[in-house]
Amino acid sequence: MNLTTQQREIVETDGSAFVLGAAGTGKTTAVQERLKHLLANGEPAYTILVLVADPDQREGFKAFVESADLGPYSDLKLLHYPQLAREMVQLFWPLVARNAGFASGFNPPTFLGYDLAQLLMWRTVEPLIEEGAFADLRRRPQQIVSQLLDTLNRSALNLLNIFEATDRQIKTWVGERDHVRNLELAQQAAVTFRTHCLDNNLLDLSLTIDTFNKHILTHTEFSRYFSERYRHILVDNVEEQTPAGQAFVEQLMNETVSSLIVYDAGGGYKRFLAADPKGAQRFRNRATRAYSFNENFVSTDKINALAKEIEHFLNGKALQEINEVPVLATLRTRYRREMLIAIAEHLNKLINEQGIAPKEIAIIVPYLDNALRYTLVEALKRFGIPMNIVRRRASPREEPRVRAWLTWVAVAHPAWDVLPTEYDIAEALELSIADLDPARASLLAASVYPPSAVRLLPADELPDEVVRRVGEEQVLLYERLREWLADKGGTLALDQFIYSLFTEMLSSRDFQPEPDLAAAGVIEWLVETAARLVGSADSLDLTSPADIGNAFLVSINRGLITSQPPEMGDPPDPDGVHISTIYGYLLRGNPVRYQVWLETAASGWWDIPRQPLSNAFVLTPSYEEERLWTLAEEIEIRNELLSRVVRGLTSRCSDGIILATSDLDRRGQRQDGPLWRALDAIGVAENAVENDTP
Repeated sequence: MNLTTQQREIVETDGSAFVLGAAGTGKTTAVQERLKHLLANGEPAYTILVLVADPDQREGFKAFVESADLGPYSDLKLLHYPQLAREMVQLFWPLVARNAGFASGFNPPTFLGYDLAQLLMWRTVEPLIEEGAFADLRRRPQQIVSQLLDTLNRSALNLLNIFEATDRQIKTWVGERDHVRNLELAQQAAVTFRTHCLDNNLLDLSLTIDTFNKHILTHTEFSRYFSERYRHILVDNVEEQTPAGQAFVEQLMNETVSSLIVYDAGGGYKRFLAADPKGAQRFRNRATRAYSFNENFVSTDKINALAKEIEHFLNGKALQEINEVPVLATLRTRYRREMLIAIAEHLNKLINEQGIAPKEIAIIVPYLDNALRYTLVEALKRFGIPMNIVRRRASPREEPRVRAWLTWVAVAHPAWDVLPTEYDIAEALELSIADLDPARASLLAASVYPPSAVRLLPADELPDEVVRRVGEEQVLLYERLREWLADKGGTLALDQFIYSLFTEMLSSRDFQPEPDLAAAGVIEWLVETAARLVGSADSLDLTSPADIGNAFLVSINRGLITSQPPEMGDPPDPDGVHISTIYGYLLRGNPVRYQVWLETAASGWWDIPRQPLSNAFVLTPSYEEERLWTLAEEIEIRNELLSRVVRGLTSRCSDGIILATSDLDRRGQRQDGPLWRALDAIGVAENAVENDTP
């Protein structure tokens, strides 16, 4: 591969180096080539640590190493900071457990995934909510739970304790003073949650990070272990690292033979997830050598000029005329559906008439909701356009198959005190029995599960007319399922029951003649989630199978368990048009020739999460502790993030941008977001309507 002089120097030189540059300037290439150089020159993979900012970024490094054909590399550590912290806590647990405050240092730790942390937090905060806590926030229970966990996690990742985090939020709050009581109640819930974790050797993300930062990172044995094992550390996207991750890198970068730290000048997209781009700037002075990558191998001057002018508009600076307009077309319709159809027609011309490869196009949207996804996918399918679309990950309770399988779990275990509705039974029947349409499923459900029933009625109690209308074959399958549920209920552990339900009944050819991959994915997720709950039941004070089952059903049905929901839809086509949300693309998407900025007039381009119990921005150490969080600060951060988003997108686009928007959003509200106003003020939105791709 042809490398620049700077890249070659970085690849071949030991010591500490810092690289600053925008996306598309060859920074990650330098990191990957440095890794290749080390392995090719005999450095054992065991001695190399690659630290990435997002778990999905590991795949790019894995693919690179595999393609380089460098022999064994299974000991190569490709981690993001929370993974590293968990591995180190597990390894050094006997040395630090007592000092970290855990009750049973001689017993192994139990790491809580986000799903079990959600469940434990709900059990912690439910009594407070029942007494009226947080009522004025008008948030659903799962939103309260997620914000409380976010505060704990952000506190740890920002090197704060729970009390310091609450104090920061109270000091910076400028709204109604009654809200301070909500913050104090959030602190109370967090302390109760943390105490339970310490008493039961439970480690959620926040306690894992705290234990690593305060008790392992400073331990002499850890320093000896790290320096003797790792000789080289490579850090990509340090600006997306949290203060805790940056502290780890800073402490250990000079204990290695070499360290390479890369900073994306336009990055910092994960600030609402505790990333601290300002804090990461210190590595420029900490490194022995610093490099600036200025030559962009992807973007062009005209596209970069657009990003600059949008930033000027957002910051209230004077605008300059753009000589070459990088916006190739503007597709503006009244309704959302019309916009999506217009996009498909335009891309069809690009791909099938002008020969542009689909993988050279990316469609970027603020929110990929189900309605937009479905309409866009159907419109692209009409022209045979392949898609590399981010697979749908909805809240589990929003997936019909999740609800259906949980309905059968509840039916088989009436003692768990979760009674399905007639609608639940009808939906489950429709999805379980092939060729049973919604109308016949509803008729069957009403007949076998009348309001007075507490169980499913046997098929021989059905009127002949109902059997005739539903179909004898379908009724026989219903009866087989009913008998199986009655026979197996209470005889198997929760995870075993769910697995057997699918393998013995629902996946058989009688019920589903064709393999249902989506159903299999749902079952896999349910089994794994149930197994984690069963394995942690004692620590969560779930003392009986009924307690476990009730907690499992209620938590998912209420939307309290949302961690890593099953992936739905067809697998992505690597050669298809890339379809992604903004941040999904910026953190993982490859550079392309053409970008479609979908719903350009939507306010979603400018939005930040609204979390009254967990303000990510004031918890960052670089935010002045006494600086009030006013509307001016919020607008400033919104404009800054949008500027970074636009800069990141344009740095990953070589030929041009297509704007697509509708006057009305999905709720029928008129759209006029800041990005659209900026494009209109610059004069590239409406002026490009008649333009076509060269």
